Amino acid sequence: MSDAAPAIAEPAVRPDSRPEERGGVRPEDVLARLTRAIEAARTLGIPVDRAEAVRTDAAARLGFPADVYVLALVGGTGVGKSSLLNALAGEAVSPVSVRRPTTDEPVAWVPRDARRDLDELLAWLNVSQIREHGSSGPGAVAILDLPDIDSIEATHRERVEDLLPRVDAVVWVTDPEKYHDAVLHDDFLHHWIQRLDRQAIVLNMSDRLGPDAVPKVRRDLERDLATRFAVSGRAHPPVIVASAIGGPAELSELRGWLSAQIEAKRIVRDRLVATLGATLNGLAREAGVDPATAPEPFLGPGPRRAAMAAVTDAVLRALDLAALERQAVAATRARARARGAGPMGLVTSTIYRLSGRQARVADPDRYLVEWREHGSLAPAVDALRRALTEPIRAATPTVRPALAATVEPIEVRRSLERAVDGAIGRQERAVPSSRVWPLIGLLQTVATWAIGLSVAWIIVWILARPPVSSIDVPVLGLIPMPFAALVVALAIGYALARILGLHAGWVGRRWAARLRRDVTAAVQRELTDRALQPLDRLEAARHELWSAATGPTTERH
Repeated sequence: MSDAAPAIAEPAVRPDSRPEERGGVRPEDVLARLTRAIEAARTLGIPVDRAEAVRTDAAARLGFPADVYVLALVGGTGVGKSSLLNALAGEAVSPVSVRRPTTDEPVAWVPRDARRDLDELLAWLNVSQIREHGSSGPGAVAILDLPDIDSIEATHRERVEDLLPRVDAVVWVTDPEKYHDAVLHDDFLHHWIQRLDRQAIVLNMSDRLGPDAVPKVRRDLERDLATRFAVSGRAHPPVIVASAIGGPAELSELRGWLSAQIEAKRIVRDRLVATLGATLNGLAREAGVDPATAPEPFLGPGPRRAAMAAVTDAVLRALDLAALERQAVAATRARARARGAGPMGLVTSTIYRLSGRQARVADPDRYLVEWREHGSLAPAVDALRRALTEPIRAATPTVRPALAATVEPIEVRRSLERAVDGAIGRQERAVPSSRVWPLIGLLQTVATWAIGLSVAWIIVWILARPPVSSIDVPVLGLIPMPFAALVVALAIGYALARILGLHAGWVGRRWAARLRRDVTAAVQRELTDRALQPLDRLEAARHELWSAATGPTTERH
């Protein structure tokens, strides 16, 4: 191994110290929060394939030894990545050629004594070209020379984009001709700056610039980076000036930065926390929530109450509770007639029942069961849809379809129907009775017998002319006793019938009012519990996603 190999300092922090011991954020905790967020995002209809891939990669990365990490050299064609790696190594690690692109597969530079620890990690990265070196300075660090990001071969760029989420630190290599390159700035730095915690921009081939031009180009690049990434809320990566052919002095700044990155465990955990945190924040943005502020509900308390009131009113109109009351009163009177109208009441009740009239006008149970035939739930569906019109408009484009699906007419109607059926099914609708009715029925039986005897007496009197007494009635004069008895019996029967009807009506109206209250309360309860269940699931998922994204996602040392 040449003396030009980087003399990287030993780590300042004990290798076996844990981030949580130094007040850091455990990537395992952030990984658990991402798992919660993914499930919530799936409920909200947010695509989670990328987040799933990040979670899978992070879980796999945590399974490797904690004291190994991977640093990647990334750049465009001809910026001298391979030459830079060879200069750092002091030997030909990665091939250099005038043929472009040269690097079509990642090349790994690894310390010989850490090869066994790094082999499994490199296999996971699908890196097969491995060059060993004898320096012990870097520790268990694999430095990768990646394919060119602006290569005409699409597979080269795809390979880089596949590896970037899995490496632990990145050196973005450019040169005096390409430091403003849009592919580097717009396609790569802009996308990855938030997701990689350890990174630097290396201005290679500084030997092509004059001594006065180097500071100017560095400042120009720093201003450009600061402008481009001011919106990210994070400082841009440091700009390092280097030259692969300028000798050790021209690499001292880069070697110094590499020395600062040597604490492998911290680098790996920082990178995982940053990547997981960026993914969490991305899901939160898709859901339209700010991790710093609790999300406002889609439907606030006031609008929610107003919506439920409108829906309930529309459902109750569909049930036609006024008709239900008439059915209840008629059913009560029918029962009273059967129990308190005497022998004639039994006859009329039987005819009333067998004719089917009682089922049509005096059966509240059947009326409620067949409620769909009495009215439409369309106004109730429209009331709920109107309530969510503005929340749907205000939702993010990603969440909007799931929110709109909560008021899809067919599903809303089915939900309302289930709610009404549930409310009706739990109601006790036994027709009430009264202890008074059998007594009235007994008196009606006596009155009926009296009428019958009076009629028989009249027939006998007409046919046999037995002597009978008479009653002197004003205006009418003398009335034979058989006729007088008939009139009295009829009057008593009529009076008893009226008393029975009035009492049955009073009992029936009380029952009908109670039935109406019970049905109304049950419908309101069922609608509250069921009608907005799909919306409540989205609310819960969004709050869960926000809760998962509110935790710290940056290591603190």
